Amino acid sequence: MPIYGNRIQRVQKHMQPDSILLLPAAPAAIRNHDTHFPYRGHSNTLYLTGVNEEELALLITPQTVHFFAQTRNPERERWVGKVKGHDFLCEQLAAPGLDIFAHDAADFKKVSGDLFKGCKILYYDFGVYADLDRHFLTALNEMANLSRRGAVAPRTIIRAAEILHECRLFKDEADLAAMRRAAAISSAAHNLVGDFIAGAQSPLPEYEIKAMLEREFMHAGADRLAYPSIVAAGENATVLHYEGSAGSAAPGDFVLIDAGCEVEGYASDITRTTAVGGWGKATGIQRELYDLVLAAQRAATQKTRVGTSVDEVHHAAVQVLTEGLFKLGLFNNVPLRRQGEKPLTGQLTKVASVEQAIELEYYNLFYMHRTSHYLGLDVHDVGDYFTAGKSRCLEPGMVITVEPGLYFPPEYDFLSAEVRGIGIRIEDDVLVTEKGNEVLTSACRS
Repeated sequence: MPIYGNRIQRVQKHMQPDSILLLPAAPAAIRNHDTHFPYRGHSNTLYLTGVNEEELALLITPQTVHFFAQTRNPERERWVGKVKGHDFLCEQLAAPGLDIFAHDAADFKKVSGDLFKGCKILYYDFGVYADLDRHFLTALNEMANLSRRGAVAPRTIIRAAEILHECRLFKDEADLAAMRRAAAISSAAHNLVGDFIAGAQSPLPEYEIKAMLEREFMHAGADRLAYPSIVAAGENATVLHYEGSAGSAAPGDFVLIDAGCEVEGYASDITRTTAVGGWGKATGIQRELYDLVLAAQRAATQKTRVGTSVDEVHHAAVQVLTEGLFKLGLFNNVPLRRQGEKPLTGQLTKVASVEQAIELEYYNLFYMHRTSHYLGLDVHDVGDYFTAGKSRCLEPGMVITVEPGLYFPPEYDFLSAEVRGIGIRIEDDVLVTEKGNEVLTSACRS
């Protein structure tokens, strides 16, 4: 099945006549001196080619596609490995009725300038690659100066994202096959590590847990991490994007793991929170708070269906969390806040009701992030969240995360000591379907 050629043709259908769309190659990134970060192409290029290769770029018109790629070079390949080559890419992009033209990667700027001529509209995402921005702006200006000689050059610039992001938002079967595999690999790794944590009878260092988890990803065939793994022990779990690995968790402490692998460019994104030594080592309040987050996650997942919005999914989680926090008395002595203001330092109050806690957003003392984001080739994937000023309704083919949490930082001295230092988050990846939803990460135990 011509997956990538069909995707290019889908993009072409959204393009206006006499237009051209540019997708330049993502540059390699230097880590230090002569060492580079592992190369990962731009997600738009991966979406349209399935190839992660340096210098790969695309120019698309409503009738044709021009790709720019490295040619086979034995001397270079001896140092950095084989490239796919033009014959492979011609076959990869083939589709009935699609005219394909192959070019050497070094000719991208020259050929793009030639193809600009006669086009009235340019689809290009300025602001991503500064060097190319300057080049193309100079080229457009030079062409405009030749207009008196009858030259036609683009005078309207539209973000390529306007087309590509909408295409990527709705996953096809090829997208979902890769996402299901990434979800399966990540779920199995989380399960194994979760069992290891629950069975531990002595302190566990974060680096050991992280090493075990990431080893399982790669052992099962993942291409890379979807994002830097978060393995947060004890009070480190109250830091939302914790990046350390020097902490440790004693029996009874929670370990929060937010990690996922990438397969064929597609991300998985899972979070689980586990008590070291199992629930027998945890306190009663830990179990109550964990069960509260789990209930919120299930309510939000149930809300994830056609016709509801990401906002509604979030509010479903907020409602359950706020009701639970109110019952546990955690709004009895909190920093005073008024509508639209941050908490007032030094002034404490008792929240009168669940409704007040939601209206004045007292809940975000303990739950300060959103419940969902799109997932796909990027872990925070592309697509508009609002249309006509309103939260966008979910449609079949969209994939979102559902990840409520509760966080009680150690510096919250208005709370009792038994609560401070606890952080909990539970996250799954959910596909919206015609009949409801499919939890892609359902194999991962909560």
